[in-house]
Amino acid sequence: MKKLNIMALICLFSLFVNRVYGQVVEVSGHVYERLAESSEPIPGVTVMVRGEKGEKGNGALTKMDGSFRLKADRNATLIFSYMGFRTVEMKVAKAKKNMDVFMEESVNAMDETVVVAYQSQSRADVGASVTVVNTKDLPPAPVSNVMELLQGRVAGLNVQQNNGAPGSIGTYTIRGISDISIQGVGEGDDQQYILGSSAPLFVIDGIPQEDVGDFDANGLLSGSGVSPLSSLPFEDIEDITVLKDAAATAQYGSRGAYGVILIRTKRGNSAKPQIDFSMDMKVNIPPRLRDVLVGRAERMSRIDQILQNDTSRWNGYYDVNGNQALTDSLNPYYNNNTDWQGNYYRRTVNQTYNLSVKGGSTKFNYKINGNYYSEEGIITNTDFNRYGIRTNMGYAPTEKFNLYVGVNATLGITGSGSGNALQQTGVASGASASSLLPPPSIYSASNAALGALMVEQNTTSVSYDANINMNYQLPWNIRWNVTAGYIYNNTENEKFTPGMLNSNQAQLYGLSKYSDRLYGRTSLSYSGSTGILKYGLTVTGEISSNRSNGNEIRQTGLVNDYLWGPLGYASSWAEAVTSEEDNTVSFNIAPTIGFKNPTGGKDKYVITPTIRPEANSAYGRGVKWVVNPGVSVRWNFDEEKFFKKLNWNWVDYSAIRASWGRVVKYKATKYDVWGNYLLGSDTYNGNTVIPIDFKNMPNNNIDPITTTQWNVGLDFGLWNNRLSFQGDWYYKQVDNQLSSIALADHNGFDMVPTTEVSLVNYGMELALVVRPFRPKSNWSMDIMTNFTINRDVMTKLPDEARMIINSNAEVVNKLGSNAMSNFLYVYKGVYATDEDVPVDPATGLRLRVGGEGVSADNPNAYFKAGDPIWADLNGDYVIDEKDKAIVGNSQPRVIGGLSVNLRYKNLALFTSCSFTLRRDIVNQVLANNFASLNDPNIEGRDWMYKNAALTPISAYDFWTPTNTHADYPNPYDYQHSSVIKPFRADQTLFLEDGSYFKINAITLSYTLPKKWTDFIRIRHASIRMSLNNLYTFTKYSGINPENVSSIGWDQSGGYPNARTFSMGLTIGL
Repeated sequence: MKKLNIMALICLFSLFVNRVYGQVVEVSGHVYERLAESSEPIPGVTVMVRGEKGEKGNGALTKMDGSFRLKADRNATLIFSYMGFRTVEMKVAKAKKNMDVFMEESVNAMDETVVVAYQSQSRADVGASVTVVNTKDLPPAPVSNVMELLQGRVAGLNVQQNNGAPGSIGTYTIRGISDISIQGVGEGDDQQYILGSSAPLFVIDGIPQEDVGDFDANGLLSGSGVSPLSSLPFEDIEDITVLKDAAATAQYGSRGAYGVILIRTKRGNSAKPQIDFSMDMKVNIPPRLRDVLVGRAERMSRIDQILQNDTSRWNGYYDVNGNQALTDSLNPYYNNNTDWQGNYYRRTVNQTYNLSVKGGSTKFNYKINGNYYSEEGIITNTDFNRYGIRTNMGYAPTEKFNLYVGVNATLGITGSGSGNALQQTGVASGASASSLLPPPSIYSASNAALGALMVEQNTTSVSYDANINMNYQLPWNIRWNVTAGYIYNNTENEKFTPGMLNSNQAQLYGLSKYSDRLYGRTSLSYSGSTGILKYGLTVTGEISSNRSNGNEIRQTGLVNDYLWGPLGYASSWAEAVTSEEDNTVSFNIAPTIGFKNPTGGKDKYVITPTIRPEANSAYGRGVKWVVNPGVSVRWNFDEEKFFKKLNWNWVDYSAIRASWGRVVKYKATKYDVWGNYLLGSDTYNGNTVIPIDFKNMPNNNIDPITTTQWNVGLDFGLWNNRLSFQGDWYYKQVDNQLSSIALADHNGFDMVPTTEVSLVNYGMELALVVRPFRPKSNWSMDIMTNFTINRDVMTKLPDEARMIINSNAEVVNKLGSNAMSNFLYVYKGVYATDEDVPVDPATGLRLRVGGEGVSADNPNAYFKAGDPIWADLNGDYVIDEKDKAIVGNSQPRVIGGLSVNLRYKNLALFTSCSFTLRRDIVNQVLANNFASLNDPNIEGRDWMYKNAALTPISAYDFWTPTNTHADYPNPYDYQHSSVIKPFRADQTLFLEDGSYFKINAITLSYTLPKKWTDFIRIRHASIRMSLNNLYTFTKYSGINPENVSSIGWDQSGGYPNARTFSMGLTIGL
């Protein structure tokens, strides 16, 4: 009996010891990504311990081989989380040493980890409007700019590829335009107008990119020969996050006023060295070009029109016989069938290569990526070449400390010929030459036509950047982060014009410009919990410094076309480019408050306020501190008791979001505040004067642009996330927009900058994702669609004006109306007979045209049969500028996209489409096509080289004496039309619906089975075939409704978008 008692005491003691001293156990193992036929280790996975009562314990990060090791209470739970993957929970009691944990890509959007304001958060805690796009879901097509692949993928993000030049960028806006300023580019008849930039802030690996905006007059960036986006190879990008509301962007300060796009590049994540190589060959094909009459067809068309519409038949024969181009068909100079468009547009074969090497150990990893991209433009004498190397290194000697360093270098060379990407004026005019002329040569072509082929203009951009990121776990659950970056860019532009094209004086133009940017950020973060309350605080300090400077020189009269410099014998000049410098200092305070669900799961309520004081030196000595506040709230109502009682197990998640924020933006410069001085004009009549620039009056009361935004959103996922939905309603108000107003003559200055313009955008965004197949099926399909309805309204104008008309750009800003209305004559048809023309009862004369240079004594000024019916709005029986009306909208009301990714085992098909609805376009190309018929008797080579090509218009319903009820006026009465100008572009006759549905890309790829790759001893291999810019469905009669200016004018002076076909190969060793 005594032995039994002793044995019982020993057992009880063992249980006691095990209970008291055996609670804490050591857990270790590896974390892998579960793939179809293999698994890959995942570094950087957060392994967190959660106690029995939900309290947060210690944690660790997996190393480069996916390994982890920590101690935890036996009754606790291990939580494995990583951005883009489904969170895994495991009881410590069931865990063991050296176990394997497998993670799968997130199907439930709430399992995702997203980055907002440099901090990673669970999707279930985010109250702002955020969209994450993983590059695995994008078509793997070779592009010079990754933004091309985002077209139609993100609700609220409008990507317009209105510029097809190699290496250039398009127009990017988030939730409508935010800047309504208009700038002119070009000169004379070639002048075009574009909107000021509303581009968002781009952040690459945590470093803001200050010089990413819309295209300028060169189709590139002001001060940057190659866009930073074009310097980033698609193969090196991990994912892209779009922040849309002010609650998210407020934490980025003034730079993020128009939205923020975060780009995260790939890092080394392999314990063993791995080599990946990819290559693509692609063919660029010009789009459908306009049809023209050539050779005898053009000559006979001109002769017939002259004979039928001259003042008399005899005068017609006289004009024809006096024009060699029309009568001397034996003259080889005028007896041709030249395809001028074929001289400038071409098919090209291009190539890109990418090689990456990565590897390391549990404490150290590295990745080196080299990229070469070469593309010849579809316009002769244009190209883009990129040479880049990107390196990064990670070092994590302990669980408390990790370090990341990246060093990158890019060389970009862009060739743009005589024109530029926005305005290919030489091509635009040269391709409109008469087909009767011979092909271009130095003896037979005009400056514009020959210049497009012979002028050499190259922009070379060299950029270097380095960044470092360090994290350290301090005591008391405080985490310290330091991020720093430096970017240097040098741009050299050289343009050589042969003497034959410049009055026998060869000319060399050179521009040299540099910019450098220094950025630093440090933060302290703390998180904790008490009962059901979770709380956190992040305090950040940030500083950035930007500088740019340069000079330009022009040398005229070089010795010959082969010796460039050092000086020319004719007039030469040089000047400095205006230097710019601005510095920003800011602080950011971002607390987080959450209320947990006592039974586990997501937090019920999450509140994230933020405040960012900021000072910027953009206004010179007038430095002002401004505050960017924001707050977001999220209610995961599926965690409420009333919802759980419904027992709707088919609902994965459901939440309501709300946010508000205000962000300022500095657009004015110190020169707007303090004025300009013209150092080269400091004397007048031999006397010294103060060289003030009287064009713009200084204004030291300029306020920064202020963007205020409200957002309400709804998220839900159903049936194991086979259906997910995200909807947002937003209201965005942009105040204090910078503009200039004219001053009275007695002020001495012409203009003064002011900030009395306000604009509102409001609308709705909807995004839907459908996955019809089960996650573990051989089949998988992702159907992603989104659309955005946006309306913009003018709410304030300078000097309390109700309407401002830009007569040059034909744009009107009117209170209560959309921001970019057109100012056009209202076309109502064609006068069938002379009797249909209104008669002024006071004078007995018919309706006539007025304006500068048109006299009432000119008989051709009066309307007759075949002329257009334009609304006489003021009833004075004279059609002039006073009769123009506000019509149309150059900005789209609806945008969206549709993408379908279909996979079956190793075969994958990617399809991406986008659409734009209810956008109006002024088709100036069609107007010019008709107007070219108004001058059949072209004389001299100069006139034959510009707007001289005749387009077959037989497909159009135009007025003739036998067809009096027509859609278009009489195009042949050229004597009369030279005064009436029936085909002027600024009328609603040429205002067309620019809606379209575009197939952006279709990519078919095949991954070799693992048994094949094992046999040839490689890690993986895949082949692919892609079609980009495949087809556009539209009612628009022009070449491409997307290839128009930002104010909606199709002038065909720009660079068309090519259709591309490519084949590629990827091999991993």
